[in-house]
Amino acid sequence: MEEANFSLFLKALKFAANKHKNQRRKGEGGAPYINHPVQVADLLWNVGKVREPNILISAILHDTIEDTQTSPEEISELFGNDILSIVKEVTDDKSLPKSVRK
Repeated sequence: MEEANFSLFLKALKFAANKHKNQRRKGEGGAPYINHPVQVADLLWNVGKVREPNILISAILHDTIEDTQTSPEEISELFGNDILSIVKEVTDDKSLPKSVRK
C-alpha cells in the first residue's frame, strides 16, 4: 500500500477505534468491538488477497454509521465519497426487520 493510502488507513483505524471505544463484542468475552473491523480487514487482506485501499479502509469503517453516532457526511468529509459509498453498501438499514437487513 502506498504511503498516502496507508496514512488514510491509519486515520480510519484511529477514527473507528475512537467511535467504537465504549463498545464490546457480544459472546466473545467482551472483547473490544474494534477487534471486529480489524478482523474483517485482516480477512480481506490475507484470505481474500484484497489490495484495494478503499475496500480495506471501508472494512475498518464498515460499522461506524450502523453502530455509532457517525453520519454519512462525516465519513464523506474525512474519507471521501468512494469510501462512503462502500460503507453504505454494507451498512444495515436498522429500519428494516433483522431478517431482511441481514
